[in-house]
Amino acid sequence: MVYPRIAKICSVSVMALASASLWQPMAQAQTTADTQDAAATTDASTPAEADIVVTGSRLASTGMAQPTPVTVMSAENLQAASPKGLAEGVLQLPSFNGSNSRTAGGAAANAGHSYLNLRGLGINRNLVLLDGRRVVATQDTGAVDINLFPQLLMKRVEVVTGGASAAYGSDAVAGVTNFILDDRFSGIKGLASQGISRYGDSKTTRLSLAGGASFLDGKLRVVGSFDFTRDTGVEGYAIGGKRRAWQERGRFLINNPGVTAANPASPSNPTLIVGDDVRFPFATDGGLITSGPFANTQFLPGGATAPMVYGANRTGSTMSGGDGATAAGTGTLSTPLNSKVAFGHVAYGDAQSVEVFAEGMFSRTYATNNAGANSYGFNATAYRIFGDNAYLPANIRAGMAPGDSFTMGRWNADLGIYQKQVLTKVYRGVVGARGKLGSAWDWDVYYQHGTTKGDFTGGNGIITANLYNAVDAVVNPANGQIVCRSTLTNPGNGCVPINLFGVNSASQATRDYVSGDPFAYQTLKQDVAAATLRGSPFSTAAGPVQFALGYEHRREGLKQVVSPLSTIRQDGGGARGFPASLIGVQGGYFLGNSAPANASYNVNEAFTEVQVPLARDQAWAHSLEFNAAGRVTHYSTAGTVWTYKVGLDYAPVSDVRFRGTLSRDIRAPSLGELYLPQAQTIAAVLDRQNNNAAVTATIQLPGNPNLRPEKSDTKTVGIVLTPTFLPGFSASVDYYDIKINDAIGRLSNQLTVDQCAAGNADVCNLITRSNGAISLISTPNLNLATLKTRGLDVEANYSFGLGTLFGAPSRASIRALGSYVAKLETTTQGSAPVDRADQTPFQTTLSANFDIGRFSALLQERRVGPREIDTTYSPSFIGRNRIGAVWYTDLNITYRLGGALEGVEIFGAANNLFDRNPPTGNVPYGVGGAPTLVQFYDVVGLYMTGGIRFKF
Repeated sequence: MVYPRIAKICSVSVMALASASLWQPMAQAQTTADTQDAAATTDASTPAEADIVVTGSRLASTGMAQPTPVTVMSAENLQAASPKGLAEGVLQLPSFNGSNSRTAGGAAANAGHSYLNLRGLGINRNLVLLDGRRVVATQDTGAVDINLFPQLLMKRVEVVTGGASAAYGSDAVAGVTNFILDDRFSGIKGLASQGISRYGDSKTTRLSLAGGASFLDGKLRVVGSFDFTRDTGVEGYAIGGKRRAWQERGRFLINNPGVTAANPASPSNPTLIVGDDVRFPFATDGGLITSGPFANTQFLPGGATAPMVYGANRTGSTMSGGDGATAAGTGTLSTPLNSKVAFGHVAYGDAQSVEVFAEGMFSRTYATNNAGANSYGFNATAYRIFGDNAYLPANIRAGMAPGDSFTMGRWNADLGIYQKQVLTKVYRGVVGARGKLGSAWDWDVYYQHGTTKGDFTGGNGIITANLYNAVDAVVNPANGQIVCRSTLTNPGNGCVPINLFGVNSASQATRDYVSGDPFAYQTLKQDVAAATLRGSPFSTAAGPVQFALGYEHRREGLKQVVSPLSTIRQDGGGARGFPASLIGVQGGYFLGNSAPANASYNVNEAFTEVQVPLARDQAWAHSLEFNAAGRVTHYSTAGTVWTYKVGLDYAPVSDVRFRGTLSRDIRAPSLGELYLPQAQTIAAVLDRQNNNAAVTATIQLPGNPNLRPEKSDTKTVGIVLTPTFLPGFSASVDYYDIKINDAIGRLSNQLTVDQCAAGNADVCNLITRSNGAISLISTPNLNLATLKTRGLDVEANYSFGLGTLFGAPSRASIRALGSYVAKLETTTQGSAPVDRADQTPFQTTLSANFDIGRFSALLQERRVGPREIDTTYSPSFIGRNRIGAVWYTDLNITYRLGGALEGVEIFGAANNLFDRNPPTGNVPYGVGGAPTLVQFYDVVGLYMTGGIRFKF
């Protein structure tokens, strides 16, 4: 039962709020979702009489509270909290637990991008808006890269932490994040900064410039900006990166060799233990014989042989120490990227009558991500070496007859590190008009088009058939030259033989023959036409009724072109010794195979929203207001769906306000989820049916055109405190409960294996084995029955004067934010529910901002709370299933110049000030090189930034 846990966390939250006065807030933003709070954060150039549209609603409401919880963050403070950019500051908010940072290593589709994962429900369940309008997706699942938005023209960010599909449409299951631009900025401002880690890597250069002006007595307004970011990233120490002791230690979870039939697993003798310097016992960098009379012989540089030295804690899949190859340090920790964003907005007219506007945006991002060595040549893809191999060292050949053979395991770093190269270009244009009808109504219409061109290339991709043909090298009896065996029967096949005995034995010509660059060129298009009418048709005794009505038409398109070799089915190309586990697998490359696609769908939807004041200034109610919204949506792929929201906002007195909502939300499957027929990668899993052996399997990721829309029911209940006896203080606590039916997703690789082992026959059909070992796992998109989550969002703000310090009036503001997940449960058909709430840390941000004369300082504490490694692990499976809390300290100090340089400020910042290392030994060992959870913990270390800002 979760409610006692929530009571406990409330007490923790109260203590956090009480201690907030020791810390500083990360932003001077309001969190009560009141439109007055939103108005407080708007630019001074906004007319005082203008209506404010809060993201939690489509209504134009001056001063009416909304029942939907909204967190508002000023862009200025988000950038101060993270000098790498505004997007990184947003990702530090506790509610975006486990989001994908633009610099985090990860899947090719994510490299160089920042995607918001609100409440841990997935990057495609949070609707991202720019000035209340949709933005073309930057990946085929429908997610939007928030780095696309102009940095210096951003005014604030509003986060709706509740279902909002009735107001904003599909994808708003977890909520809405709206980036609000200052399209009335006048003047010029800029930024130049340089950052570097204490290790000398991740050198980041930022240059930004923005300007705005008005003409024709203010009727014509023009604003524009340009942002440039270059980050050299952080590479693993084994591929030329700087050395970090925590990574070099190579600390991972490995199998316990002490668990046997005679000594079964128990809490004192668990299945998984933590090992240091973890290595493969079945492969070395230069090759290891794993069968036959020469088993356990390794090949040294130049083809020399030596006995293999094995490490401690040896099992069939891992060991600590010894001569085995290691994956540690062979991947990217933080993605290098080069980004450019240009934005322009022009408007003509009078906002009080009719105004027309147009805006355009272009961005270009190039990122590279080293994914580690091409992980073939061991386990189910081990090399078969025959006795007549022309490169076989003489001492080994002498002991083999021509028909004899052995298997060899080899880690192929010398054949090139597999590199994901991602070039993304986004084009977006908007034209529209807005105006007023009388004094009580306003309207807006717009049309926008967006195109994303994503070019995904896999550098150093291995062509599988070429490789295994090249391995089978023999002497041509006709001329004594070394050739591929296949060339003897097919002289024109172009095969170039390869020598794999010892590191760096292969020639460049051979490397060129076995390597290629798989690619997928993807184009996403979005067209939106929308119209909204809002106003007040009449009033009740408690105040004006607010009403909104709107229509939206949207078209989404996807086209993907791939390399021809990616579309074939593996047949081995006649190679003797071609692995049976690869026969019939899609794609001629070992990694990076994708499939072509060309699909689109249309959406037509209409919505309405109303807010009715029921009571005001009564003995029993300072205010009581009712809010309701409804939307009907027709998808060309999924038919018609209905969504709704009802809410109440009740303030018995002016100091206390209660709010609550009930909503039905939907998310239709994206084009990628529906129609991308195949993608492919690799991953390590623990084979539950084979003594928990760690194996590297090929992972296929097919789409599913039979997917149904997700339907979500969301409940939120909250309290907002704004005590009059403590001016400048506000606090809120909101409880949420979300249940998603027919949730679309893929079973994780490990969960697929686990549920098959638990007896789910349907899931077992997704796994292919070769000689008893897992070789391939298919994880198609499915409607995964139900996904349930509930928890608490906590926030407190306090702003107060410090009197006169150093001859100048001074102020301080304090902020505390917290997000606690009490339940995160997935139930798939045929399997028991799996609740992973304890894998989601209780994240908090405590911050304090001081403004004293020409100095300002921001001090921030980010806490990643304790978490379980995996909630499905029993005490007999893992000895310590717990990761402790980690605190990160950030500091930013700014000095504002005076005199002729008024408007110029110099700043210096340090993130992860005390250089806290990430916790290690919490992920199973596999082909990935990071021994920690990069989505939660800082892997860069102390990061220092210096720069200059100006505004005139």
